[in-house]
Amino acid sequence: MLTGQGPRGGTHHLTGPQSITFAEQIATLSRAAGRTTPVDIRTVTREQWLESVSAFLPGEFARALLDHWASTDGSPAVLTRTVEELTGRPARTFGEWAEEHADAFRVEQTT
Repeated sequence: MLTGQGPRGGTHHLTGPQSITFAEQIATLSRAAGRTTPVDIRTVTREQWLESVSAFLPGEFARALLDHWASTDGSPAVLTRTVEELTGRPARTFGEWAEEHADAFRVEQTT
């Protein structure tokens, strides 16, 4: 339970039970939102992405994210059991989480 003394003062690496790519995350969110056609994924340059996020993400953080993503590209994430150790329950899959939050990923229809 997270209200106890155990987890205090430590750093915890939290993961789900599986390592999935960004493309798999997008496909999972798309299915959860009820899309019947796949979402197109368009590759952009580093500069294009930095420009696209500049209004809401400071440049130093955006560059750090890009550097991190580049350093892990093609490598599976290291998985942990920390969620289960801290909560007493196994971590949910990304798909389970997406289904539970599907409304947040649906496009509102205007008529």
